[in-house]
Amino acid sequence: MSLFNNNKKADGLLEDRGLANLDRDAFWQVRAILSELEEEQLLKNSKKVISSDYVAEKATASYLRAIVEQNWVLIAQNDQIIKGLNSKNKPSAPKE
Repeated sequence: MSLFNNNKKADGLLEDRGLANLDRDAFWQVRAILSELEEEQLLKNSKKVISSDYVAEKATASYLRAIVEQNWVLIAQNDQIIKGLNSKNKPSAPKE
């Protein structure tokens, strides 16, 4: 089941974590991360994760991929923050 087909679940997860008002790009990136974790059934407490070495390795790889994707989101948001701060700190043209 993909979260793209289950908007209420994705929106609920984002809202629960205080992320309901993300900008459009970050929202879709976070939603894609959630979708991948949901497809692997890793958003639930599941004993399936430890049922075999293969499943445990696949779950570990999925979690690590989610972390990498989250880091890209953080990098983009930090870049926006830095650019916003730099534009505020630029000296304005002298008034005549």
